[in-house]
Amino acid sequence: MPTFAEIFGNERGSRSLAERWKYEELFDSGFVAVPNVFLRHYAHLKPHRLTFGEALFVLHLMEFKWDANAPFPGYSTLAKRMGISDKMARRHAQSLEAKKYLKRQIRVGQTNRFDLSPLFDALLRVARAERSAIAATSAKTTANEVWVNHVLEAYGTLSVEDKATLDAWKSADTERTILGWPGWERLIGKRPR
Repeated sequence: MPTFAEIFGNERGSRSLAERWKYEELFDSGFVAVPNVFLRHYAHLKPHRLTFGEALFVLHLMEFKWDANAPFPGYSTLAKRMGISDKMARRHAQSLEAKKYLKRQIRVGQTNRFDLSPLFDALLRVARAERSAIAATSAKTTANEVWVNHVLEAYGTLSVEDKATLDAWKSADTERTILGWPGWERLIGKRPR
């Protein structure tokens, strides 16, 4: 098994986990990779948010998720690590299952498997919606910037009549800026919303 330093490096000034957490030794027993989208959105998922306890339950399950297979720690192991009763650990699993973020696969004589695929699907929807919103905002900003540039270009070529109309419109209210003048729609088109 490769060492922590072999995987993450230990050069000074690097962004290694050891640099951030001060002691490389803290990672000797492993670590859990958690997408930031989970940390940012677990309390706001739709249609059901996760409680703090449910989120921590998921994080503890993730310690046992080593590959594509569903993790299968026992309730007593999860409860002990979380500092709660076995019954409370079961309630977290039942609640996540009722919210359709977890599928428990009951196995006779063995620990349950905890399939988190439904939660991952919900998080993917959130991540995609977040990306779309950023792209839409970026596209809107770009379209607005283009429109403002057209205004600046058109301003220099306004006819005498249009300049007089614009000046009269602006002087009627000192809070107005030339970007709000209704005449731009006729000259260069509607401002993007």
